Amino acid sequence: MTQRGSSHRITARAVIREILDRLGPCFVVVTLFSPFAPFIREIQSQTPPAQSNPSNSTKQSQESEVPVPPARSTDQTIPLPQIADRAEELDHLLREINSQLIPNSELLESQKKAEEQAAEIRRRGLQTRDLLAGEPTSLDLEDEQRYWRSRSLECAAERRLLTLRAGKLGEQIQTLEAQQPEWVATWIQIHKSQGIEGIVNRIKQQLDKIQTTKSQAQEQLNVVLSVQNQVSQQEQQISDILLRVRQARERERGRLLELYGRPLWEASNAQALEQTIGPSFRRSFDRSFASAKEIVGAHKLATLSVAMVYLLAFLSVFKLRRYVASLPEVCAEARQVLDRPFSVALLVALIGTGQFIASAPTGIAFFFYLLCLVPVLRLLAPLTVPKLRIFLYVLSTFYALCSVYLLIQLPSLFRRELYALLILAALGSFAWLTRPSKIGPLLSHNRKVRIFLIGIRAGLVLLAISLVANVVGFVSLAQVLGLSALLGTFVAAAFFCVARVLTLIFSTILRTNWARALLQPRTDAVERLGARLLGVAASLLWLRAMLRMLTIYEAVAGALSDLFQRPIGFDRVHFTLGGALSVVLILLFGYSLANAFTFLLKKVVLPRLPLSRGVPYAISTIAYYLLLLLVALAALSATGIELNKFTVLTGALGVGLGFGLQNIVNNFVSGLILLFERPIHVGDTVDVGGLVGMVRRIGARSSTILTFQGAEVIVPNSNLISNQVINWTLSSQWRRVDVPIGVAYGTDPERVIKLLVGVAESHPGVLLARPPMAFFLGFGESALRFELRFWSDRQDTWFQLQSDVTVAVAKALREAGIEIPFPQRDLHVRSIDASVAESVASNGVRLTSSAGATERSVRT
Repeated sequence: MTQRGSSHRITARAVIREILDRLGPCFVVVTLFSPFAPFIREIQSQTPPAQSNPSNSTKQSQESEVPVPPARSTDQTIPLPQIADRAEELDHLLREINSQLIPNSELLESQKKAEEQAAEIRRRGLQTRDLLAGEPTSLDLEDEQRYWRSRSLECAAERRLLTLRAGKLGEQIQTLEAQQPEWVATWIQIHKSQGIEGIVNRIKQQLDKIQTTKSQAQEQLNVVLSVQNQVSQQEQQISDILLRVRQARERERGRLLELYGRPLWEASNAQALEQTIGPSFRRSFDRSFASAKEIVGAHKLATLSVAMVYLLAFLSVFKLRRYVASLPEVCAEARQVLDRPFSVALLVALIGTGQFIASAPTGIAFFFYLLCLVPVLRLLAPLTVPKLRIFLYVLSTFYALCSVYLLIQLPSLFRRELYALLILAALGSFAWLTRPSKIGPLLSHNRKVRIFLIGIRAGLVLLAISLVANVVGFVSLAQVLGLSALLGTFVAAAFFCVARVLTLIFSTILRTNWARALLQPRTDAVERLGARLLGVAASLLWLRAMLRMLTIYEAVAGALSDLFQRPIGFDRVHFTLGGALSVVLILLFGYSLANAFTFLLKKVVLPRLPLSRGVPYAISTIAYYLLLLLVALAALSATGIELNKFTVLTGALGVGLGFGLQNIVNNFVSGLILLFERPIHVGDTVDVGGLVGMVRRIGARSSTILTFQGAEVIVPNSNLISNQVINWTLSSQWRRVDVPIGVAYGTDPERVIKLLVGVAESHPGVLLARPPMAFFLGFGESALRFELRFWSDRQDTWFQLQSDVTVAVAKALREAGIEIPFPQRDLHVRSIDASVAESVASNGVRLTSSAGATERSVRT
């Protein structure tokens, strides 16, 4: 009934408007201008539709998935042949809009949830105001700030979602409003026509559908806007409460050196104290339990993620332990750590919950803090000197007591007395453990033990100051110093445990076969770098935690921010320290990222692709240079320098290229040619101007060739392009080896050839794919000259193969009785002294003399 009534109202209004237009007082004017109606209608049809705001249209097109048809003139009707097609398009559009509408039950549920949330915020806000009206502790203020901060983030996220939803609904309504006039105009034109009653009824149905969908979208838009308004008001209330909490924390920090408590030696009302302990404890417990329950309910996915991280870490550590069981090079400390997979998995899971703990209520946070005791005691104790483990056990005990003390909220005076007993017990325990007779033998261990003992004594001084301050009345100062000494020391031990365990696991992973094959000679350097980075990260996190415990983190962060934002410079050149450091960090991080990306590209990604030899090196090198260029541009952008300011510098650079930098540019372009054309690859054996060696690197300006004598020769790239270069391994690693041989005259050449070929074929290093061959080269002065030729499939071992085959040939010739002759010469002496001749003859040299001549011949 509602749909049909709305359709009839629309059509009735259209009919009345048509009658008034036709029977109005301007009937004569309309009649006079009726001949011009076609021209006017043509002009109207050519008039473009009104353009909406560009920014709004862009935003709506990004936020909505509903297809918006092109806008048409309001008096344009749909041609009868197109009504069926347009009705199908409209049905499709309406189905999409209806599919995106939220069911009414969900809308009512969200509205009800917003009202309940508003009531909860009002109730919790009253509790916070009552807490701030009293004397809240720093832990109470921290808890309230965490709770309201998480509430603020939730409201902000919900408000953004509602804003997107409202924009989408508004766009859907506009789409329907743009469709409605065409169908109304069409109905006005044909509703009195005869014989097309079915088309008229369909148009009425389409109008009813448009009106129904529009009403539903408008109803949902009203609900969404109402909920959005409620969430915005809640967000404003939360902002006001957060402001009050921050002001209370600032006042608490201002009272750090203020004497606002009575001395402990003054008598206290014990009966009143006993009456207030119970209610105070119950109120604190109820507030903490309610906050924890609400946070856990709102972060079910995060809780499940923590459990999944623990399970994955446990399985990974268990598998790593089984894998390294057969690796003898893994150190004993790493084996001790991997033998406790449950503790290692718990440590990894706790590391992953750092961000969640930072925003969780103190009850949940202290639960996770107490869980840290398990991995620290289980993993750090075996890695500690046996005589120092007692310090770790005592420190863990007082850490647990301090956590319980902070978690349980008690009356102020009773807390002071309990805190005094706790600090006194800690002071006595550590003083007893650090007595000279106990720590004397430890001082000779190493430098780290001495630093540890110095830290323990500094902690004793802080505990003593905290005890005196608490007794006198400096309550805030006492709590800050005492808790920082106890909790800060355990936090340092925990971070040391994390860094040490992760370093051992990282070192163990680097000892695996696949890691060694990937990193090759860089394994030790990567291990040292990883250990240093973990140590620096642990130190910075501990320093951040200590500054928070000392309640000076915000002040230090503000001072550093002011220091980094302070302008430095002269005349018109100004910069900030933060800007300079950001540029340096961008360069360092970009350089490291470029090296890491190139390394992974060269070692992991490209070897798995079917690429030609030399292509992976070319791709990785070009990618490296491109990344360095992007890093340089990012650094220039961070400095705030506009690139169009470099026009003069570019002109000067062009002049420099024309004069002084010709060789550098020539070598750089030659390096690019080498990378793209690839006439020389890394690992090739080349001969450049008599210099024979292996190509180790092809750089931007020069290349490095390692000779067989071990020398590294730096060759400019232009020499490799413009001069003649012999590449022994451009297309193949095969190399022909020649062995020249000479045998005595009278030896059968065919026998020698057969013997040489047999020797070459019998050697395992000779390539049989190209059979060895022997040739009779001719007659020498004192021997028959032969040459054995065979092929080697490895360029780096051909010289050794030549030596081995030559030795085998010599052995085979000796066994076959074939003589390898040596050169013989006839020496003719014209005259010689008789005594010399007798001496020569006595040495076994035969002398012959020519008839009737003084010339003598000495045959050797």
